[in-house]
Amino acid sequence: MLTQEQAKYSLNKNLVTRALGIEAVVPPDISEYRIEAEDIYVLCSDGLTDMVDAEAVREIVATKRIDLAEAAAELIAVANQNGGRDNVSVVLVRVPEGFLPTGGWLQRWMVRKQT
Repeated sequence: MLTQEQAKYSLNKNLVTRALGIEAVVPPDISEYRIEAEDIYVLCSDGLTDMVDAEAVREIVATKRIDLAEAAAELIAVANQNGGRDNVSVVLVRVPEGFLPTGGWLQRWMVRKQT
């Protein structure tokens, strides 16, 4: 395992470790995390994370949390201003109050399957 600093300069940092179509069966990675109403998730390409450090991403999202489209546009602009060496993709998702789960993914799946 690499530290964040080592990973930043690793020659293998863009190595694809899992992809659909390579093997007949690709086991999914499933992780559960506690979520709260109004949490914001950042899904992005390495075009953002290679050009904008995590603290700057956090600050931009926190400052612009009312308008996620504006926050995403600013993240892309900052990545491009910092050199923009790769494609930059950013998706910001806010967890609405009514979306909070009542149980784990397996319990939710079983309830949906029964209905």
